[in-house]
Amino acid sequence: MSVRILSATDVRSIFTPQLALESQREAFTRLGAGEAVQPPRLLVPGPDSSVSFCYSSRIAPDAPAVSKFGSVNPANKARGVGAVHSVITVLDAETGAPRAIINGDSVTGLRTAAATTLAMQQLAPDARTVLVVGTGAQARAHLDAFTVTHPDAELQVFGRNAEAAVEVAGSHDAAAMTDLEQAVRHADIVVLCTSSLTPVIEDAWVTGGTTVASVGSFAPDRVELPPSLLARSTVVVDYRASALTDSGPVVEAIGAGAVDPDRITDLGALLTGAATLDRRAADVVTYFSVGIGVQDAAAAAVILTAAEENGAGTQADLG
Repeated sequence: MSVRILSATDVRSIFTPQLALESQREAFTRLGAGEAVQPPRLLVPGPDSSVSFCYSSRIAPDAPAVSKFGSVNPANKARGVGAVHSVITVLDAETGAPRAIINGDSVTGLRTAAATTLAMQQLAPDARTVLVVGTGAQARAHLDAFTVTHPDAELQVFGRNAEAAVEVAGSHDAAAMTDLEQAVRHADIVVLCTSSLTPVIEDAWVTGGTTVASVGSFAPDRVELPPSLLARSTVVVDYRASALTDSGPVVEAIGAGAVDPDRITDLGALLTGAATLDRRAADVVTYFSVGIGVQDAAAAAVILTAAEENGAGTQADLG
């Protein structure tokens, strides 16, 4: 049984921000059209606010099954290692035999950022200022992704570690911001890429017309955005079935009666035209990226096709 192994280097050589964007457009369009097979994800809490996760999906009923298994360990920052680790496995569509094992961290960063910027194309296509809060892998991937969807926008970065913010900004043609409140107040798009369990911005900082994207609120205990903001927002999510149970701010806002779950819109519905947003200039829009398996399935499909065409990766015999 021969399996193709693709490292992070292999993935990055293939999965460009443009290709990532195209894969995520297919993922959410298929999801919105009811074509994708998207079971619930599995979350297993661990010590020190860590959580392991498992996603599994097919972009179509006859497509290969793709699964991602990994963990998020915020305490790893103190250990000097990355907070997120994962692997993606791809099974043959006909036989079910393992076909590929792919470094999941590299895929996750690129596909998550591509999905966020895909959503911003729908929600804030004319944004001139984009603020990314965070300095980790997700923040870096988002800065790269915005150069594809919003090439004329000014990119800004804020991090609790000012030196890290300067380093990230310097490597991504962005400006390092030192005053988070003022940066939020003046940004058209604010993207939160943190692992914080509590809000990193305040409701009062968000002015009319701003679009706020939360990438780090992917579990019920992770609330990097104040739930009170949702009460005065148009709420859009990557996938309602997951967001209603797994996105901390969404769960809290619904529980407090501040948000009607029936008024929360799916990204896929916007892409297929099943839903529309009649956004006024003064409206605040919040977008929540929980992350779903179909994103990995779509990403793995294009990565593996390209890898097989150009011979990328290594072959391993599993017996």
